[in-house]
Amino acid sequence: MAATVSLPTNKLPSESIQSEHVIDPDYNIPEVQEAPEIPYAERDSPTHAYAVDVSFRTTLSDMGCLREKGYKTVFVRALNPFGYFDREVLNTINNAYQAGLGSEIYITPQINSTRTGAEQISLVYQNLRDNGVYVRSLWIQVASPINWIGSVEERIQFIEDMLQRARNLGLSAGIYTSFYDWLELTGGWNSGSSDVLLWYWHVLGTGVTGESNTTLEDFRPFGKWSAAAVKQFGQVEKVCGMIVNRNVYATRTTNQVQINTEKENIRVGGIGI
Repeated sequence: MAATVSLPTNKLPSESIQSEHVIDPDYNIPEVQEAPEIPYAERDSPTHAYAVDVSFRTTLSDMGCLREKGYKTVFVRALNPFGYFDREVLNTINNAYQAGLGSEIYITPQINSTRTGAEQISLVYQNLRDNGVYVRSLWIQVASPINWIGSVEERIQFIEDMLQRARNLGLSAGIYTSFYDWLELTGGWNSGSSDVLLWYWHVLGTGVTGESNTTLEDFRPFGKWSAAAVKQFGQVEKVCGMIVNRNVYATRTTNQVQINTEKENIRVGGIGI
C-alpha cells in the first residue's frame, strides 16, 4: 500500500490455501530512521491513540516493545497483493493479543484475481474464524492506482462488491485511501453507504522527515466522508527494530476493552465502531 513496505518474500504452501510467507526483517537498515518516541503525556490519552501497520512476521517481543513504547493497536495485513490469505496475520494477532495490544486487519485486494471482491472478503473472514479469531471489522486498501485495472465503473463495482459482502457477514468495513487515490481510482465516488469508515494517509514523503502532524485535524472531506477514523501520518520508519508505518486514531475505550478481554476467541476490529 502507499502504506506498505515491500520486503523480500518467498512462497510457502499451505494445507488449505496458498499464502505468502514474508521474511522477518530483523536486520538493520541504516537508511530507515528511528521513529520519534510517543510523548508520555499522549500514551494514555482519552482522545486518541497510536498504531502501526505491518505486513511481515512479528514476534511476541516485538509486540511487547510496541506496548512499552505507547502504541495501542497493530494493523495487520490479512490478504496480500497476490490475492492469497496471509497466514502471518494469525501469528501477529496472537502476539498482539498476548502483549495487550488491539488488532485491526486490512486487506490488499486484487481486482485482477480470479476471485471476485466478495470472495476475497469471504476468504479472509473464513480463515480467521477457522483459526479462532472473531472478526468485527476490516479495512480495504484502495490505493496504489497503478495496480488497479479496468474502468472507473468496474473499480467502483469491485469495491461495492467487497463492502456488501462485509455487511452480509455482519462486519463493519473501512477504506484505506487518500483524497488523490480516491479521485483517481473512483472519480471521487460519493454515492456509497455512509457507514463505511475512513483510514486516510497523509505524508509529505517517506521516513521521519516526511511525517505530517500527528492529529486528524488536517482531514478535508472527500467522497462520502465528512470525518475520518484513522490517519496514517508516517511511512517507512523504524520502531522496535521493525520497519512500519505510523498511525493515529480517535479512541473509544469500550472498543479496546472488548478487544482485549475476550476469553474464548481473540477479537479483532473495533476502531471507529
